[in-house]
Amino acid sequence: MWQFTFLLLIFAFVVGCENNNTERGSQVSTASAITNEKANRVREQTSEADIRKLIEQLVYSDDEASNQPVVNPNIKIADSNGNVRPINGDSEDAEKKRQKFNSCQEAFTKLYELKDAAIPLLVEHLDDKRQSINFRNHYMGNSVGDACFWNIYFQLVDQPRDYSKYGYSRKGRDGENHPKPYWEGTPFDDAGGLKEWLDANKELNYLEMQIECVQWLLDREKLIGASDADSYFLNILPLEIRILERRLENGDDVKAELDRLIEIRDKRLEDQIPKKLLPDN
Repeated sequence: MWQFTFLLLIFAFVVGCENNNTERGSQVSTASAITNEKANRVREQTSEADIRKLIEQLVYSDDEASNQPVVNPNIKIADSNGNVRPINGDSEDAEKKRQKFNSCQEAFTKLYELKDAAIPLLVEHLDDKRQSINFRNHYMGNSVGDACFWNIYFQLVDQPRDYSKYGYSRKGRDGENHPKPYWEGTPFDDAGGLKEWLDANKELNYLEMQIECVQWLLDREKLIGASDADSYFLNILPLEIRILERRLENGDDVKAELDRLIEIRDKRLEDQIPKKLLPDN
């Protein structure tokens, strides 16, 4: 039971790393410009040494990764008398573990926010076997290399907050249950792995890489289709909007189409859902 609880908490943390949604298409350019300007200033002020220090901060212990769940020491449990205490107790050693665990989470978030500035150094550590903590729900790997992989993954597979919901599978337009695409693979698999994918796409800028990865996800969601209107609004439309948001940031003339899709979302215009994505009857 504690393993399940732990993994749920890890999932909640990772989701929390994702970027906030843009509320309106007309606000995308302004909001993105402000956000990017701030992020650019942070990146400019962050040296290679700073990034390497953050990667070192991902180390939970110098032992080789156990690939067993690292229990979040911040979890509190109640004893038979109803007294609540940290799961690992209140000892000095337990407090050190809490501080180290929180430090790993803090480093992961900061590396995520550094975006492409951090990616080359994260790639250097993909084979780092030292113990970190778990950053992906249902995946047991918890080395520093795993942490670096998932940091890049969550950066590039730029899922909006209103996309999908917890669970392994969903019903498609054929009425059958299908595994959700992000449980079945990654955009990097066909290239042979993350390093190979980055090398094959080295001519793309950061936004273009995000677009490629979200498009990979969208293509597979469209193959599954939607069992009903709600499924479309949850599993497909958010990805379509995210791609257009990133394309607009990248200078493409897509504002009109973005505004159209946002109106469909906000007003839930079911008659605008492409028929080929819905059941035949």
